[in-house]
Amino acid sequence: MTARRTRIALGVLGAGLAAHPVRADLPRDTPTAIEVDRDAAPGGRVGLGFDSGEPVDAWGVSVGLGWLDRPIALTAGAFGSGSPASEPVRRRETLALGGALAIGDRIVLDGVVRASHQVGDRLTAGGNPARLGRYVMHDLQLGGRIQLVGDTDRAAFLRAELTLPTGDDAQFAGDAAWTLAWSLIGRAELPRGIALAATAGIRLHGAEVAVGDRLVGDELFAAAGAIVPLPALGLAAADRVAVTAELRGALGDSVGGASGPSPAEARLGVRVQALPALAIAAHAGVGLDDQIGAPRFRALIEAAWTPRQPHAAPAATPPPGREPDDDPDEP
Repeated sequence: MTARRTRIALGVLGAGLAAHPVRADLPRDTPTAIEVDRDAAPGGRVGLGFDSGEPVDAWGVSVGLGWLDRPIALTAGAFGSGSPASEPVRRRETLALGGALAIGDRIVLDGVVRASHQVGDRLTAGGNPARLGRYVMHDLQLGGRIQLVGDTDRAAFLRAELTLPTGDDAQFAGDAAWTLAWSLIGRAELPRGIALAATAGIRLHGAEVAVGDRLVGDELFAAAGAIVPLPALGLAAADRVAVTAELRGALGDSVGGASGPSPAEARLGVRVQALPALAIAAHAGVGLDDQIGAPRFRALIEAAWTPRQPHAAPAATPPPGREPDDDPDEP
């Protein structure tokens, strides 16, 4: 049954990708209608900046505070000969609230809502004199995953993620239309509490947007990360503390001589299991290339409350030669 379920899931993913038209509409010439920070980890848990297959027993809630420096940089000439270089969003502080709900042992649903304060020059390089909005809401993010195969030590998942155009798309805080992402996730729990995870997928945009010489549209994306407890590194510390490391990247679509942004980012962090249900994490990241969505610097502090369901203790094994229902007082 597990092999059949895997084939069905992969077939659905492949059919969805094949059914998406290569180019349905002309790109919109609304260069502010893009989300310059797509870093919204699934709600209700902390650890890595993407869905790493982290288990959710029942439900979870999370809160995050982020600081972002220069998530969008446009080179000189991006809007034609003589146009200067531009950094429309120089700094952004973001509050993210999220939640997760487990349905049975294999399905997890989640959602994230974000709001930000930002400063910048909007798009003066493109001839737009309007001021950048200081306080903005982002698109609503909804997601869900299903475990295809595996157990608590090693597992593979299929994830779907939908964003709805509820944000301020005129202020670099939301897309012009919906986006839909499909991805496969692999997770492995190694000895000494080490966890490894990787994901890869595709994000489809309901509308593509021209930003100077860039075309923000469909993209392939991938990420890989590790969570390593300090004792596994030979450090004398409580096993509740772990370091995290991850690498993320995307490959934008190319159409008619215009290529989509292909940002890449590396991130390090620390995760503390303060209480059995409370995890706190801090991360710092840097962009590895000069692309839309690759920040100069990122800092993030987040916390998640995820209650653990009590698990029934295994039945006691009777002594040899005695049946489980024997009366211990009998000779």
